[in-house]
Amino acid sequence: MDDNLTDQQRAEQIRVWLGENGWYLLAGLVLGLAALFGWRQWTGYNATHAEEASALYEEMLSAVRIGRTTRAEEIAAQLAKDYASTPYLDQARLAMAKMKLDASRPEDAVKYLEQVVKESDSAEVARIARLRLARVLSQEGKYDDALKVLTDPGDSAFGPRFHEVRGDVYYGMGRLDEARAEYEAALRGDPSAVGDVAFLQAKLAEISGGAAPAPATAAPGGN
Repeated sequence: MDDNLTDQQRAEQIRVWLGENGWYLLAGLVLGLAALFGWRQWTGYNATHAEEASALYEEMLSAVRIGRTTRAEEIAAQLAKDYASTPYLDQARLAMAKMKLDASRPEDAVKYLEQVVKESDSAEVARIARLRLARVLSQEGKYDDALKVLTDPGDSAFGPRFHEVRGDVYYGMGRLDEARAEYEAALRGDPSAVGDVAFLQAKLAEISGGAAPAPATAAPGGN
């Protein structure tokens, strides 16, 4: 704006500019407020949705604890139908799989674990479900199916655990050389990634006929 204009001239220029562009400003303000309102509505809905899913999940756990199997199954189905976008569905299916195993219903446990593997939005949770699924299949003598589940986990942090479970599968098949190789691979990885190092060493020693090698030491700052 020209510094030589008087205050009255400046005011007149502003009035004219607003007359020509005021609708654009108003429209922008309205759109901005609408977007803000919409975002708050959306985040509020998500928070409420998650709270409802959490409450249902807790109710399902209570049903599991007191043996109300039918009610637990109903809640798991409701979470799948109405709350599939929340992490509570994965946790519910894992809990249901354990309940079915405890009830000596491995075939039902397999179904829940397969749902997590196929449908989970969390790669980490899916890997955990793959490990549990492989163990159940192996216990049922379905060794080939278990090995298909135990393909590359795609995350080095899970590598030792996958090697160990593959070793268990091969051991169940009587393929001791392959079991030994898998146990040794597990011990070469990060020890913190193995649930029970001493137990793993004992399994290796049993099939090796001697002392198992000590696990590798994780590099500083490793995962």
